[in-house]
Amino acid sequence: MKKVKIFCIPGLGLDYRLFKKLSIPSAELHYIDWVKPEENEDIEAYAKRLAEDLKNEEPFCLLGVSLGGIMSIEIARIVKVEKLFLISTVKKSSEKPKYMSWLDKLPSRNQTAARFAIDASIALKPFYDNADEEGNRLFHDMIKSADIDFINWGVHQIAKWNFEEEINCTYVHLHGTDDLIFPIKNIDQAITIKKGTHFMVYNQAEKISKIIETSLHTKPIEDLT
Repeated sequence: MKKVKIFCIPGLGLDYRLFKKLSIPSAELHYIDWVKPEENEDIEAYAKRLAEDLKNEEPFCLLGVSLGGIMSIEIARIVKVEKLFLISTVKKSSEKPKYMSWLDKLPSRNQTAARFAIDASIALKPFYDNADEEGNRLFHDMIKSADIDFINWGVHQIAKWNFEEEINCTYVHLHGTDDLIFPIKNIDQAITIKKGTHFMVYNQAEKISKIIETSLHTKPIEDLT
């Protein structure tokens, strides 16, 4: 049986290593790297650039975490996607927490939003995440190697994102009960992962892998909720 191609898009400041523990027998995982945004480029234009590399692909799915989930939704508006796997993210503007509008008011030129996001992520991670020593080391390595200009751009793009439409393809949304970045109380129609945090695609990879594997053989999201 031919494996399904799943293109994975990581969260803001993270990379392909976020997905290293996923094991999905029916899938062939590919990783999309973040590229440098062009001057004054918004999230819709950025998604069009990423979509260019996917236009000639055979049927495929997208898996996106956090900002990667939002980007997956935008890409699915441009090219045909068989199914979206949205993890630790929001699928419409109304699911964003109120603090996001405050972040967008921070100056963009001096990277204030990026520095705030990085410092908060590192300082609060021991309190909101249950990753092991290896996971914590990986998280810090990814954050330290991230492009601060890209993080600054990404924070503002998440805050500005305005989308309340129906997603135009089948999707599966997985969200953790302990996600402090995008609290579960704001999220509709998601498969709830008990004690799942914003980093759960890594530290609950076995559970998430099983859900994705099952969903590859079913069609409507209602079958999984």
